[in-house]
Amino acid sequence: MFCWIRRLTSAECLFEEAHNNDTRGFVLLSVVLVIGVVSALVVSLTMEVRSSRANASTERRLVQATALADAGLVRAIAALETSDDRLWARLLNRSEPARWRFTGGDVLISLVPETGKVDLNSGDPDLVVNLLRAVVEDGAVAERLVRRLDALRRTRQDLETVRGLLDPDYRASPLARDLEAVFTVWTNLRGVDPRFAPPIVLRQLPGLQEGEAELLVQARDRGVYAELSPFIARFGPLLGAKRPIYRAQAEATIEGVTVRREALLIHNPGTRTTWIVFWRDVID
Repeated sequence: MFCWIRRLTSAECLFEEAHNNDTRGFVLLSVVLVIGVVSALVVSLTMEVRSSRANASTERRLVQATALADAGLVRAIAALETSDDRLWARLLNRSEPARWRFTGGDVLISLVPETGKVDLNSGDPDLVVNLLRAVVEDGAVAERLVRRLDALRRTRQDLETVRGLLDPDYRASPLARDLEAVFTVWTNLRGVDPRFAPPIVLRQLPGLQEGEAELLVQARDRGVYAELSPFIARFGPLLGAKRPIYRAQAEATIEGVTVRREALLIHNPGTRTTWIVFWRDVID
């Protein structure tokens, strides 16, 4: 445009105009690129801030739910150690957990005597085998567990958990929960306490005659100790096991976040004191 002022030839003028256009195009491209990078950084930062806020909110609810569930376990211990606690009878009702309200939230609490379960390490061998075959529907899996437990017992190796008997692939399966409902590794008893044993455990008692299993289950369901006495006298340690060991569980939910906690408790009725063996999250 101003070539005539600088007295440039037409060729020089065309070259300079082309050079100026290239320079302006490069600057424009650079500006667009910088704007794109800045925009990407802003979007990324915004998403990170939102994600951090969401994670912080989830963490807050998780901490609150955990604290509420732990309060439920403490409440179960208080009921265990207090003779006239009104929650005690509700905790022993195994048909459903007891609901306890605390700081505006509800906690579901259960307290299950471990003596109603068969100890995998010390339980009567025939009772253990009968119960494994009754609980495990897959016959091949049941026989594999029977052989594994027999090998552990012969080498005097105790299981630390019920799930330890299972293959690793099965330890988070429904079968693991089914086994934990009827087996334990904590009582060190040969038999069970018939007052707390599930019907499936009582039905596997070795030596029961035809029809006796149902009589035993009915006596247990009615809670009539006099009706259980003849069976206890007959089967001795298989039905006379008593040891104050309990598994307490508590479940709490805060704004959609659910936490389940459990503790294994050994209670001394004489001094009304309780020892805590473990306190942990429930593993599903």
